[in-house]
Amino acid sequence: MQIDRRAFLASAVAAGVLAGCLGSGGGAGTSDDGNESDAGNAGGAASTTAGGQAGGTTQPTTAVATEPTSTPTEASADGTPSTTDGPSTNGTAATQPPAASIDHPALAALAGQPYRGPTPGTAPGLIVAFEDPSCHNCERFNTGTLPTLESELVEPGEATYVYRNFPHAYEWGKPAMQALEATYARSESAFWGLKTHYFETQGEFSGSNVLDRTQEYLASETDLDAAAVVADAEAKEFDAAFQRDVDAGESAGVVSTPTFYLFSEGEFLTEIRGAQSYEVFKQALGV
Repeated sequence: MQIDRRAFLASAVAAGVLAGCLGSGGGAGTSDDGNESDAGNAGGAASTTAGGQAGGTTQPTTAVATEPTSTPTEASADGTPSTTDGPSTNGTAATQPPAASIDHPALAALAGQPYRGPTPGTAPGLIVAFEDPSCHNCERFNTGTLPTLESELVEPGEATYVYRNFPHAYEWGKPAMQALEATYARSESAFWGLKTHYFETQGEFSGSNVLDRTQEYLASETDLDAAAVVADAEAKEFDAAFQRDVDAGESAGVVSTPTFYLFSEGEFLTEIRGAQSYEVFKQALGV
């Protein structure tokens, strides 16, 4: 089955379908007015690795080792969420942060990251996504592929989906990520709602209005103190959590968004870039 998965992914590379929002860490790939440069929009730059690089170099796989983690009791400046929400509606208890510790750079500081589905390391499959709220290809994945991925793999417990921030498209993505961290520290359900809101209404945001519109959404759709969330985002109170994601992505070699790292039964399978279809993820995971 693994040979078939690699052949499938190799054919996808040959077809040039694994593209993402390109750029360099910290928002390069954008112009001063917030528009993506040609390099940041290159549709043909794509790759995938199946236990290694698309060229055939095989990398050693890694094993999953689960560790107990402490349960946070209140919001803290390092981005650890509080437990005021209780169990979330997606089946993931807000009082149980991820407990897996996997020896792969994409999963550094995994505990405390937002996730859907079973605790990382307990489901057969694991998908770690590096995304930017302002990235057009991330929007395509979130509005097109993710709902099916969640209904077919995450909700049945076949895979866990972990979200990580990585700035690579428009400049407004950075304050949006700060707001996501500040929201997650207070409420898991509000975090997922805000993330969905960014992608579903992506075209309405800009560098001059992102935090104002964020505050409007949180005030109308959640019970949070929206002004306090935005104040924390402006002051970068949860920048340490944001930076952990950036460091993990850079260490793993993320060069575009979205980028996904897939694991199965404790072993690293492949890296996928771009707004791929559900079938690409299903085939890669072998389910």
